[in-house]
Amino acid sequence: LVGSLILSPAAFAQATPIEQRVAELEQQLAVLKRQIENDKEVSVTKAKDAPIVTASAKDGFGIKSPDDSYKLKLSGYVQADARIFSDNRKDLGTTDTFTTRTVRLVFSGTVANKFDFFISPEFGTSTVTLPDAYIDWRLDPALKLRAGKFKAPFALERLQSTPVATFAEPSLVENLAPNRDSGVQLFGDIFHETLNYSLAFTNGVTDGGTSITDTNNDKEIGGRLWAQPFKNADNLALRGLGFGGAATYGHREDTALPSYKTAGQTTFFTLSGTTFDGPQTRYSPQASYYYRSLGIYGEYIASEARLTKTTKRQNIKNDGWVAAGSYVLTGEDASYKGIVPLKPFDLKKGGWGAFEVTGRYSTLDIDDKIFDPA
Repeated sequence: LVGSLILSPAAFAQATPIEQRVAELEQQLAVLKRQIENDKEVSVTKAKDAPIVTASAKDGFGIKSPDDSYKLKLSGYVQADARIFSDNRKDLGTTDTFTTRTVRLVFSGTVANKFDFFISPEFGTSTVTLPDAYIDWRLDPALKLRAGKFKAPFALERLQSTPVATFAEPSLVENLAPNRDSGVQLFGDIFHETLNYSLAFTNGVTDGGTSITDTNNDKEIGGRLWAQPFKNADNLALRGLGFGGAATYGHREDTALPSYKTAGQTTFFTLSGTTFDGPQTRYSPQASYYYRSLGIYGEYIASEARLTKTTKRQNIKNDGWVAAGSYVLTGEDASYKGIVPLKPFDLKKGGWGAFEVTGRYSTLDIDDKIFDPA
């Protein structure tokens, strides 16, 4: 048996101070590298979770989560009005005046990517009111549920958003349409957004009225269908065609009749001593057309109700219609949802916004046969 053992002198050699220092530095470098990687991971995680704050002329001020599941937006608008009458008589209420017609803050947003809310207090009058306050549950684009106080799904002109409305004041015929009401509403878009439907169950308001307090157990049901059959068509001339209809049915007991107002908000007719006493039905066919800078819309509204005065009861029918047109002088496309200026208002950059000319004709026929002796 023959064996050998070879030992190298290096096996017994100890590391030099330089080699020890190099090893220590390599170890420290590895620790620092790992720390940098950890800090980067933490920064990325914080960036993903950090809220995003925005401020722009288009959307106002807002804050949202990075995944858009939670949003809060603050905006507002002001409408100033100069009411100048050719027959300015104080006894008739036609006094020339300047007024702040609308001063509103708007709080809107999204919760959990499924619930949208809209709250808009009004500060334009001597008392603060709350015209809109509702929440939408988006189950699907074709099925949404709204609860709160909102515009009743009825009149075409009334449903146009206030900041983009063609006219600052509604037309005469809107005296017959419900304004805002409290309740619940199912709505949505179907058939590739060519048909919109709304079905509401609300407290019920008088013509032109807004829900404040509910005075009886009777409620109102209302529905609206709006079709844009060529919305997705290649033919540009047909895309802007829309038409539809709306109706409401409710019951009134000992409810006072409203006063009817002009576009200048002057009362011109009131049925004194007369109240609702029975069913009320409203219906309205309506249509609109937008092509490039041209916009046209119109609707007919009828309101049928049973009224009482002392011991006398009668059914009446009030009706009227409106036709309106507009043309954008600065070349932008006209739209029911408002005009997007090609050059936003900015004097330093030479932007004057968009300008349009508008015209409207409206009628209102009040049935006052309740005063007939027969």
